Formats: sequence, structure tokens, C-alpha cells
Amino acid sequence: MVCKHRTTFPHHAMSHALVPRPLLLQRSSHDVDEQATLLQGWQQDYVQLSSGAFEGRFVEARLARMHLFVEDTSRRLLQRGARPADRLALGVPLSLGRGPVSFCGHTDWQGPAREAHFCSFSGADGFEFMTPEGLSMAGLDLPLDELLALATEEDHPALGRLASQAGLHRADPAGLRALQEQLSGALALITALPARQDDERACTQLQQALMSNVLALLPGSLTPTAPHRAAQLVARAQAFVRDDPETPHTVATLCQALGVSRRTLQAAFQQVTGLAPAAFLRTVRLAGARRALKEARSVAEAATQWGFWHLGLFAQDYRALYDELPSQTWRRLHGGPAALH
Repeated sequence: MVCKHRTTFPHHAMSHALVPRPLLLQRSSHDVDEQATLLQGWQQDYVQLSSGAFEGRFVEARLARMHLFVEDTSRRLLQRGARPADRLALGVPLSLGRGPVSFCGHTDWQGPAREAHFCSFSGADGFEFMTPEGLSMAGLDLPLDELLALATEEDHPALGRLASQAGLHRADPAGLRALQEQLSGALALITALPARQDDERACTQLQQALMSNVLALLPGSLTPTAPHRAAQLVARAQAFVRDDPETPHTVATLCQALGVSRRTLQAAFQQVTGLAPAAFLRTVRLAGARRALKEARSVAEAATQWGFWHLGLFAQDYRALYDELPSQTWRRLHGGPAALH
């Protein structure tokens, strides 16, 4: 479902495009015009549609070549804007609030599947978004060239469509939930511990993980793989990870290294191990984080080194696997209370 609406923008919405911004920005607003200017380079224009005082909140982080943000708006708005063709900008709702919502004229955000959609903002025609009251939207803006380089050839047409025209898209709920948790968790951690922005390697790994989760949202179906070939593929995947134990691989980087599609890898792992490749990689990353706790100055440092930017989910998964919290491991190894920073 794509947007056919060409948007024109007022001068005030474009005048902020070249203003330098810090790596981490937190702002609140009581004016819709001011709120529209907070996303740099989006050429946005907001019109308030429902009555009452407006309250807005905006948190963003710019890390590596990616841009993450969460925007909360209290009133129903008409939002118009555009993104350049060399970027892929996606919106994932954290809460759709109250009342009707439409994106580029499509109202699929209704009924039981209300939460199982995301929107692509990119495209020459721009986007038009009629938001509900109480919207909380997480956004992710990534370089298209790096996404294409990480994707398999079969994913290139879908990526091209996402980047060329704004639209509303149905997604696998589990995959969408994983991206929601990753976006909101990363921003919460960076906001609480801004020093983690300075770890260039960890931020680059976060970008890789986010790109992998975006590729997982692309349409496609699992295709069975011959048992012998599936076993060989899983063995190759495990050997590749075993030979590079200090890198927190993602499904996308594993597919790239093995020269197979995401769906082929998924089908092979399900047939041979009963696990998704993401679940296998999560256990490998948890083992890496456990090793990192021996030298790390904090739990957060060990977690983010291995691609865990949502500390609550990291602690939950770690405890399920090792029967103790990462803070307990850190305290046992270092003595004294676990450092968070």
C-alpha cells in the first residue's frame, strides 16, 4: 500500500534542514509548529486536528550513519513531510493511542491487526499521516546503500519499493515487536547512559542489528529445504560463528557470509534444530556478553558490546539461560554492587 500524495512544504518547515544537531536530543513542546521542526531534514508540516492543548515529546539519537527517534504527540495531527531517496525511513508504532489513524489515505491500522503494521516515510512524493490522539511512534532512518549491501539480491526489489514511495505495510507481529523493543530499548539506554554513544564499535553493531531486523520485515514465505542441504547449511552457519567468536553476528550478516537468503536460512534452522537462526545467534551473543562481564566496567558495557541495547530484555534472556542475572555475575566476578554505566 503506497502513498500517491505529492506534498508541498512551507518555508518554515525547510529552514531547519541544515541546522547541526547533537548526537542525543530530548525536547518537549507545546506548539505543533515547533514540534514539526524537531526532525531535521524531514521537511515537515503539522496541522492540529483535535481540540485541546498540545503536548509533544521528542527523543533522538544519531549514531554511526543511523538516526533513531521516538515522538509522542497528544492531539490528532495531519503530518506531511518527505525524506531523500538515499535514505530508508521507517515508522513503528509503540502506541496508536485513541481514534482513527491513516497513512497516505490507507486506514489498515484498524481492528485486530491494528498493531501489526509499519510505515515507510521515504519517497519522492512525500507522505501524509493523519495521526490519532496519544500517538507514540518510533522511527528509524538508515542509509539505503548499506541496507542494499547487507541484503541478498532477492530482497533488493522490496527495499527499492520501500525507499521509492511512502506506504503502509503489514508485518509479521513477532518481527515487528523485535524491532519495536530494539528501538525503544536502545533509545532508553542511550538516554540513561549517554556515554554508550562513544563506543563506536557497539554503535556500528547496533546499526547492523537494526538493519537485520528491518530486512526480516520484508515480505516472503519460508520454503522447505532438502534435509541433507539443510543440515550442511546449519553446520556451515555454526562453523562460521564458531570461527569468529568475538563478533555479535546478526541473521543478515550470516546470510551475507553464507550466500543464502534469509528465508532459506530460516527454513534450514527450523528443520534441523527447531530454532530460528535469531534464537541460535542470541545464545551465542549471550555467551559473548557473559565472557565480556569478566573485563567490562559495567553490565551495560558488556551488553552493548554484544548487541543488547535493551537492558531489561538482556537481563531476562540472560537469567533464563544462566539462572542468574548479569548483575549477579558481574558482582561475583568483581565484588561489590554491579555498575550500570
